[in-house]
Amino acid sequence: MGFFDKAKKMLGLGSEPEPDDVPSPAHEKRAANVHDDDPRVLAAERAGKLDPRRKDKRPPLVDAPPAGPGVDDALAVREAGDKAGARKMLQDMDKGGGLRTVLRAAAAYEAGDKSELSQLLPVIAKEEPRYKLLLQVASALDNAERAKGYVHRAEAEKAPAWALGWAKAMSGNPEVKRHGLVELVFADHALARTVAARDLELPGVEADPEAGARYAAFVHGRNSIKRFGAECVAGMLDEAQKVGGA
Repeated sequence: MGFFDKAKKMLGLGSEPEPDDVPSPAHEKRAANVHDDDPRVLAAERAGKLDPRRKDKRPPLVDAPPAGPGVDDALAVREAGDKAGARKMLQDMDKGGGLRTVLRAAAAYEAGDKSELSQLLPVIAKEEPRYKLLLQVASALDNAERAKGYVHRAEAEKAPAWALGWAKAMSGNPEVKRHGLVELVFADHALARTVAARDLELPGVEADPEAGARYAAFVHGRNSIKRFGAECVAGMLDEAQKVGGA
């Protein structure tokens, strides 16, 4: 039995996955709770805001204001060859922490801007949980040996078993990847199914909707670091360690 077959067996494949687009009873109850005599509906009718053809008599959705540029926009500019423009975007959108600050610091490190970097490194060093960025960098690096060092640092920072298993499952080393998936199955079965489906692309494996938010929280950072340049982010992270980081 090959690794993929063993992994599928560990993940409990064979049962029919539950559809993730079926409305819950609570949702149906809320949806049915709007009536013609609802004060909100009557007020909207008097204001002429309802379309008489709408059977549910609910006011139409208001268009949300356009959002500003985000990390993905800055990375797209960088990938188009404009590193200076991408760096300026990251500076403008930085709110003093999180992924935007990490990438802004990496851009300053890349540009050799010691003045800006010295202001950002203490912020990076205090990022919590500390293990998260370490494992995101480890899983983004192509060099499996170098990635191992960041996993060890995350272990020293008391990273939970599911996070360590996820990072190891992303390793370029087949043996480490195998052990990581096994660890993940025992630590967090729902997340293991999602990683197997989306990252490892195991045939017949379905992502688990319950693990979607936890998966997205790690993967967006990992993917953004990879797009920026994991080696550069890793170098910046090593500098942060010198000022008290993980």
